[in-house]
Amino acid sequence: MARRFLPKPKERRKVPIPAELRDSLHEVFELIQQAKHEPDIVLDYDDAIQVGAVCGGRCGKKPRPYVLTYFPEAEGKRGRWYLTLHRTEIEDIGDGRMTEITMFCCTSPECHCKFREEKESCFFCDYQDDEETRNFQGRLEALAKTVNTKEEWIAGYLREKPDATAASVIADYNPIEGLGERLGWFSFPEAEALIQKVRSQP
Repeated sequence: MARRFLPKPKERRKVPIPAELRDSLHEVFELIQQAKHEPDIVLDYDDAIQVGAVCGGRCGKKPRPYVLTYFPEAEGKRGRWYLTLHRTEIEDIGDGRMTEITMFCCTSPECHCKFREEKESCFFCDYQDDEETRNFQGRLEALAKTVNTKEEWIAGYLREKPDATAASVIADYNPIEGLGERLGWFSFPEAEALIQKVRSQP
């Protein structure tokens, strides 16, 4: 299976911050403040923060270390915002002082994904799948209609992809319309544990 990288131009523009994102980032800032005093709260992995309509984590020493994905309720999988934010920006957005943000936006009529960083690529617009990949994705979409738990998804996924890893599970699970909303989103530890559990079953 292969995907060819064919990047499309994106439009740089200021977009208003929705109330849903503002409220979620208000909660994220409260979590950041809480983590300063409670060592059990760890924010340094990619889905450590799952608050409201936002999921992500803190990534190293970057100028904007909080790498977050915003899932707008009404947009579906092709409306996500991929954000990199400094702690003070999270505070300002959450408090309503920052009401718009500059984003690089997909220009395809059917895609509303937005990116804080200019060089980010869109899973949907910037890649072209070969026939084998399209067939694989079609089988996963069919599988998604038949499962009712994450463990059932993992069992079916391993039949399609026996060498699956937690990273591949998440990469192939997240884009399927409605699946994460219905069954919940995977964390890496959860995906790894379920892979091991299913593989250990006779």
